[in-house]
Amino acid sequence: MTAKTTRDEPGEVTDTAAPEETEAPEETEVADRPARPAAKRKRRVRVIEVIDDEDLDEVLEALDAEDSKDSKGAEDDQEAPPARPAKPAAKPRPKPRDESRPPATRPVLFGLGRVQAVVVVVLVALLASLAIWQWRTASSLSAEEDDREAVREIASAYGDVALNYNARNYQTQAGKAQKLMAGDLLDGFKKNTLPSLAQAFQPGSQVAVSSKTDQVYVGSVDGRFATAVVMVEISLTTKDGKVNQPATLLRLSLSKVGGDWKVTEQYASGVNESNKNQQQGGLPGVPGGGASKTPKAEKSDKPRD
Repeated sequence: MTAKTTRDEPGEVTDTAAPEETEAPEETEVADRPARPAAKRKRRVRVIEVIDDEDLDEVLEALDAEDSKDSKGAEDDQEAPPARPAKPAAKPRPKPRDESRPPATRPVLFGLGRVQAVVVVVLVALLASLAIWQWRTASSLSAEEDDREAVREIASAYGDVALNYNARNYQTQAGKAQKLMAGDLLDGFKKNTLPSLAQAFQPGSQVAVSSKTDQVYVGSVDGRFATAVVMVEISLTTKDGKVNQPATLLRLSLSKVGGDWKVTEQYASGVNESNKNQQQGGLPGVPGGGASKTPKAEKSDKPRD
């Protein structure tokens, strides 16, 4: 299509006038273009001459492209500054916060808090100490019971051996008795009782002493020392007859020597440390009298003529 500019003048207008008039604006337009900024200012085109549809579309597309570039550049310039404040977002370091938090909410033991865990630990410690105390108590009671049983066995064996002599077995019995003795009792037995046994039980002698344990009563036991009472049945045989002394009580003191219980002292019923030396003339080891007293008692009972 073409566009022409005309004037209201009479006469004919030649065809060559129009191109001259149209070229002048184009030259001025070309002269004006270099003075504008390249990117930031918009260019305006005045179309006076003939422009085809295709050329118009291309010009419009070029203008739209320039406008879109300018608008994008302006938007980028406007949007770029607010994109900087990204530093506050990089702050999340909660380590000091976690350290400052009270650790009561943290699971310490089996999902429990610190207070509950402390209570559980204290209860476990108390139960453990109670169990240890009970174990020690049971152990001490067991050890005491073992000691009492050992004292009972030694006292019973001593009642069967210590007062059981005759002319045939006194040496063997004396050896067994010494194994059950210790301390002063053993020293006195070796010093006094053995010579007396040799004199009393000579070959052919009819004197015999026998004893048999009936019951044993264990007294105090403290780990090193113990007391016991042995009830024995003693019988004394001479050429004149036999005399029985049932329910004779022997009080024994025992001590633990080398891990074994030994008899260290012996007292007959009614005899103690103060009067044990007042009985004379009796067989050593026979409580309440000896072989020489029983025949005299029998002779004193004979009727006189």
